[in-house]
Amino acid sequence: MDTAPVAAIDLGATSGRVMLGQLVEGKVELSLVHRFANGAVPLSTLEDGADAGALAWDIDQLWREIRHGLRMAFAQHPDIASIGVDSWAVDYALLKNGQRLGQVRHYRDPRNELAVPALEASFDRKDLFTRNGLQFLPFNTVYQLEAERQESRLAQADTLLLVPDYINYLLTGVARSEWTNVSTTGLLNLKSETWDAELSEHLQVANLLAPLIRPGEVVGTLRGSLAKELGAHAGVQVLAVASHDTASAVAATPLTSAKSAYISCGTWGLVGVELGSPVLEPRAQEAGFTNELGLDETVRFLKNVTGTFLLSEAIREWNEQAEADGSDSVSLEQLLAQAQQLAVSTTLIDPQADSFLAPGGMPERISRSVIETGGKRPESRAEIIRIVIESLAESFASHSFQAAKLGGFVLDAIHLVGGGSQGSLLCQRTADRAGIPVIAGPVECTALGNVLVQLRAMDSRTWAAGEIRERVRNSVDWVSYQPQLAKYLV
Repeated sequence: MDTAPVAAIDLGATSGRVMLGQLVEGKVELSLVHRFANGAVPLSTLEDGADAGALAWDIDQLWREIRHGLRMAFAQHPDIASIGVDSWAVDYALLKNGQRLGQVRHYRDPRNELAVPALEASFDRKDLFTRNGLQFLPFNTVYQLEAERQESRLAQADTLLLVPDYINYLLTGVARSEWTNVSTTGLLNLKSETWDAELSEHLQVANLLAPLIRPGEVVGTLRGSLAKELGAHAGVQVLAVASHDTASAVAATPLTSAKSAYISCGTWGLVGVELGSPVLEPRAQEAGFTNELGLDETVRFLKNVTGTFLLSEAIREWNEQAEADGSDSVSLEQLLAQAQQLAVSTTLIDPQADSFLAPGGMPERISRSVIETGGKRPESRAEIIRIVIESLAESFASHSFQAAKLGGFVLDAIHLVGGGSQGSLLCQRTADRAGIPVIAGPVECTALGNVLVQLRAMDSRTWAAGEIRERVRNSVDWVSYQPQLAKYLV
């Protein structure tokens, strides 16, 4: 059952990694090759004359890090059989004659919110939901493209590719659009499972969209010059995986039953259930749920809620202050240990509030929200962390139950995967507030999904339904948190 290794390029909103995975005696083994930082940067640092406040990704630096990671990977394992790429959703590159036009704008760019009323003058939210089944978020690709129409790049471009598709293009020279990630844009019609002709014409992108491709299909072969640079052998294939990172994570979540919910917790918390068909009724839209496509014709019926963003932003702010005044830095682990000793806060904030969407000044914004909610200003950093943990736990629990109810069943367990699964306080408090078990892990669920889709595609044997998850269960450890406290403590 041993296989040649495959390489997973996993790009998150705050970090990226190149990992190797293979089956050894029937179990999936993952190894980290290279990890690197990622995040929003002012557009003005990459582009002269950019608007103040405009945000972008340093995609050129990401590409340098990816190539560095792949060089390391091929040096360790020259027999790598394939490469797969997943990333965050909604953001895109515009190309002309194979060259990128400008920068890849960041979904938190303020221009997106300004474009919402412009698009909805032609397509209201109810109409959009019946087409694409998506939760309203001001950074959905359709709103970004409405903002883009007011600038010059669309008229110059001949191709639009989402971030993982763009990386695949750099690897192979082949332009394809992988459908799990495409389903997050608002441009995929769920009924026809094709590009929405009317909406794409309105946004002036109909002639820019690449052919759709499904997970497991071959994008192309590693470009010859790049293969030489990386030390790769000829013929290394680049495979489409479930390229939206949440789709890869859900594919590898070892759900205990069809009545389990999942929470893929990183910068964002993707809270939902796996269904066989979309839920397009008005109450799903009113509740803010979204229908995104998953592996093997599944639907990820979920809600995008805030994950660890508030925590990481608070730590970043405090450490910037520490650097400025010469004091000691702090770590989230230290503050979580202190927060665990505090009494359960009766004051919760709404992590989804618009006031928390943008980076910067997070501790003060959290404190103001506590006061506006009727609480007292937090007296310590640990108290701020505890309030955030309690608020995230309540958000995760309530949205899990809501997803199951809209999906037509009673919830029996919650699986929390990704980086957030390492936080024992968050996992325990989610179990306490939900009143059902929370199964935490694996941490590298996204990379596991990426790797397993590649391994399945490279296997001459047809994998049985559910075999990906069965291999995850047999390969990784997880922790079960049983509810211990009452849901609400006064």
